[in-house]
Amino acid sequence: GKGGIGKSTVSANVSAALVQMGEVVYQIACDPKRDSIATLCGELKPTILDSYRAYQAKRKRITKQFMAEHTFAGIDYGGRLFGSECGGPKPGKGCAGRGVGLALDNMEKFQHYQDFAPTFMLYDVLGDTVCGGFAMP
Repeated sequence: GKGGIGKSTVSANVSAALVQMGEVVYQIACDPKRDSIATLCGELKPTILDSYRAYQAKRKRITKQFMAEHTFAGIDYGGRLFGSECGGPKPGKGCAGRGVGLALDNMEKFQHYQDFAPTFMLYDVLGDTVCGGFAMP
């Protein structure tokens, strides 16, 4: 859907509802605004891509520990709701799809989300990209 129509709000509410039904949920947010996980955690959290840029400047490698440090538990969900914010490029620079792809590739590479044994994984994908990194359904 288009940007600003409430995809993050719907994603967070679906995640919360699934947890209330007894499921374990891992929500992956793919928006530079980083508002999706904030709804679940009660505050803005650092994004994978923002931290990755800082790591690149120091010539550090991404590790499973790095990915784990960017996984946050939702508040008041009994340890059954987790999420990560991929983030995105600086406004007007780069391709959101490519950046989110880098974050998702590392999530898949290290498979750290399996440590939480989610029964559902939700992807809250940004709605407006400049380079066509994502396609609308």
